[in-house]
Amino acid sequence: MIQNNYFLSNEDLKEHFYELIDWNEIVPIYENQFADVKLFESTKNPKLEMAPSSVEEATSYYEEILKSCGEISGMYVSQVASTVDSKGLKFENGEVSHPKEMVDVIQMYHDAGLGPAAFKRKYGGLGVPSIIKAMIAEIMYRSDSSITIAVGSMGLAAILEVCATEDMKNEWIPKLISGNYTVTMGLSEPDYGSDLPNITTKATKKGEEWFLNGTKRFQTVACGINGSPGITLTLARTGTQESGARGLSFFIVENKEYQIQGIEKKLGIKASATCETVFENSKGYLVGKEGFGLVKYVMGMLNGARLSVSSQGTGIVTAAFEEAIKYAKERNQFGKPIYEIPAVRRLLDRMERELAGMRCLMVEAAYSVDKYYWYEDGREVSSEESKTAKFWEKVANTLTPISKYYNSEMCNDLVYDGLQVLGGAGYTEDYDLSRLYRDARITNIYDGTTQIQVNAAIGGVISGMSETGTFRAYLDHLSKGSEGNQSLKEIRNVFESVVDTFKSIKEQNIKEAFSFEVVESAARVVIGYLMERSKNKSISRKELRTKWCKDFHNDSFAILSANLIKLKKT
Repeated sequence: MIQNNYFLSNEDLKEHFYELIDWNEIVPIYENQFADVKLFESTKNPKLEMAPSSVEEATSYYEEILKSCGEISGMYVSQVASTVDSKGLKFENGEVSHPKEMVDVIQMYHDAGLGPAAFKRKYGGLGVPSIIKAMIAEIMYRSDSSITIAVGSMGLAAILEVCATEDMKNEWIPKLISGNYTVTMGLSEPDYGSDLPNITTKATKKGEEWFLNGTKRFQTVACGINGSPGITLTLARTGTQESGARGLSFFIVENKEYQIQGIEKKLGIKASATCETVFENSKGYLVGKEGFGLVKYVMGMLNGARLSVSSQGTGIVTAAFEEAIKYAKERNQFGKPIYEIPAVRRLLDRMERELAGMRCLMVEAAYSVDKYYWYEDGREVSSEESKTAKFWEKVANTLTPISKYYNSEMCNDLVYDGLQVLGGAGYTEDYDLSRLYRDARITNIYDGTTQIQVNAAIGGVISGMSETGTFRAYLDHLSKGSEGNQSLKEIRNVFESVVDTFKSIKEQNIKEAFSFEVVESAARVVIGYLMERSKNKSISRKELRTKWCKDFHNDSFAILSANLIKLKKT
């Protein structure tokens, strides 16, 4: 793979960081008016030593993190990704072995302090907003998915900051960070994948302790990394089988408490251990309240995972685009580089602008979380602040599944085109496109398939497009500064018709079957506004963004028009 700093060499990502994101809006909210630095002055708590005292200090701190991440990802991880993929994993006598090259670069990430990116600094984390977490994940995923999954898995435990008791937070989160733990979502079972309300893993209380029995499938890095410690955040039944979702609770189970029965042989992410685990009177630690496992805690954890997959899609496409354009400029046919052949150039131009749209959506979804997530940390707020936070929570609850669905589907689409640029060479294992192509395929499957994401988003889109709906208000908010753009007006009008036509469908089964067309249309409208806003703010690349917008809007108009025709013909 191309070897360079994956932050400093990415002009679009840098432009978002340096020009397009309004840090004066995000940082004071996230930092609670720089409360941590004031606390450090009075307590001298070393965990708060890096707390910023101003927006400038915060962005400088974020910049150093991104540079460090870009250096490790682009200079080191990228150079072992192919080797790690070809070596894969070994399973023998219940033990999973990872390639040494993988273990070495994972340690580099941990040595740089990048493992606990998801946690607040008071627990020993980096203490960065969701926008920076999204950028870190994109950079890491560009270099390799299997390695990034192993390092980034720790971030799943950020849900503990929301739902665990203070004692559990103080005990477990610092231990996870200092011990470089892997963390697994213990959800799916052999007979229940997305149908979580019906899982059968049972948790039984004996005295003051809980013990779990059952089997979980598709448990990513549940084995740890070559003997390293890990936990599974496990969904288990504490009520009767008939109690459904309300009978499920959430537990921490350490990997020393369960057995690895086997690992999956997969199409892609071959060095990421996908385990089947068996709980036999495995000791568990109840997280939060009994009965809230699925309805509150797991859904919160899944939202974080969805944002991560949005970044994964963006990172993989970045890798595919950069590899494809490099090849196209070096490969000569018919007396010229294939980059100059219009049909090839068209593929690359589409990859570039769609990737720009994916990154806009990735950043915006993370931004929407930053605009409300602070509200859950217990600080005192005014009624106006509470109202604003609740608005952005509703936006985030719709944008999160949209960003996961859209960026994973577009990832598959664009990596397909990237491989096409390389032709027969791309189909061989001599080039990284073949690995990227295989790794891309999981993105629209795990952490909730595209169909699950569409189902999660459709309600927020349809109800939100009422006259006083949140999604309508959000689109109006995005449109500020672009009111005179005729293309966006036309697309918005088609979208309104898409929604109205969908609402007019009487049969529920038909509605469910055509939800995709509505959510796809909503995604294109949102991204169109975001790209136009980026163009308006841009200083260094306004001309390029203007071209991207023109072509993106043309494609969107065609897509939404086709979706409207489909709905009218049902």
